[in-house]
Amino acid sequence: MINLHSESAFQKAIEAAEQLSVDQRLELLDVLRQRIQQTKYQDLVSEVKAVREEYRSGNVQFGSVSDFMSELDEP
Repeated sequence: MINLHSESAFQKAIEAAEQLSVDQRLELLDVLRQRIQQTKYQDLVSEVKAVREEYRSGNVQFGSVSDFMSELDEP
């Protein structure tokens, strides 16, 4: 959900983009896609590092899908 402050910033961004030419808007889209992709990549790298650290510290359990499902059912 977008709060009022974010909504205002979002609306301002849209209005600013509307002032650009079509070519500039397309370039803006490309830049935003690249930055989003980079952010997702960095998030994935962080997750992998965290999982590797959990594995190294011995905080990872191995088992079957049935084991996992039965643990989910436990209160």
